[in-house]
Amino acid sequence: METSVMNGPDAARLRIPAVPVRSCAICDAPISRWRAKDTPVGRFAIDRCVACGFAFVNPRPGLDFLMRFYATSGHRRDAPDAGASLESVLQSEAEFPNSTLDARRMVQTIRSLLPERAMRTAAFLDVGCGYGFYAREAVATGFKVSAIELASAERSIARSIAGIDALDVPFEQFEAQSGQFSVILMSQILEHALDVQAWLTKANRLLCDDGLIVIALPNFGSLIRRMLQDNDPFVTPPAHLNYFDQSNLGRLLTHSGFTVRCVQHVTRIPPDAFRKRLRRFGAPIVAAANSLGHLAARAMDLAGVGMMITLYASKNTSAENGVR
Repeated sequence: METSVMNGPDAARLRIPAVPVRSCAICDAPISRWRAKDTPVGRFAIDRCVACGFAFVNPRPGLDFLMRFYATSGHRRDAPDAGASLESVLQSEAEFPNSTLDARRMVQTIRSLLPERAMRTAAFLDVGCGYGFYAREAVATGFKVSAIELASAERSIARSIAGIDALDVPFEQFEAQSGQFSVILMSQILEHALDVQAWLTKANRLLCDDGLIVIALPNFGSLIRRMLQDNDPFVTPPAHLNYFDQSNLGRLLTHSGFTVRCVQHVTRIPPDAFRKRLRRFGAPIVAAANSLGHLAARAMDLAGVGMMITLYASKNTSAENGVR
């Protein structure tokens, strides 16, 4: 089946092979329509599993379309990243060091969970490396980093930030030896994958025994998403194709031959979030709102309903690896 989700003169140029899905990719249960969203490139339907709650764009666009889409849109969900420069990225990170803090937290956790025998090669694969902040932290910690990234602006900036040359190839076409890597990082990337089961099966094959996969992504089970429903800032088809919570992501990992070792919830509020909205009320009100906002964010994380989740999972040994 082939269809186009675009309207106007670009519709013929960006035709999308639409592959309808009949059941949940995680638990094979029935699915039902959750929402449909209008976007600049057309209208996308989002279905949801009636059993595990996994939500996803259905029908699925083709890989060729996604490669063209991500090559120009990069990590921004609402507009192309073509105007990004090393200076603008570093300035944004200095004002709100989100990636730097996450990279430090995640690499430190990886090092604490990874057995010494899995560190023999210290080979680290960063899938969708973005601007390279995670790769830079991994290199500084002693890992030998390989990376892939479809967006050209990100690849160029990652070369400056992390000193790596990321490959311009989708994970589906990435080639490496079985057992080659100690760590595979998928930060803010599995929500983009066409076939999530195939991605984790491949990751399992590429990891050495007791190697670690780390997945960080928006939490579909967050309090904010439950309040905003499809107006949540991370419900953004076609950039985000998949919507996980802690439970169904953990189930997918278990089905793919992994054992979940650690779960982290992180909610961060940009420093200007309240200033933009409340500055007319004066600095004391803005400061009070910031304090209350950070307390609320901490409470959400402790309750397991934070905006972002990170799952760390070890590959089961060959003897016990029962990949579905």
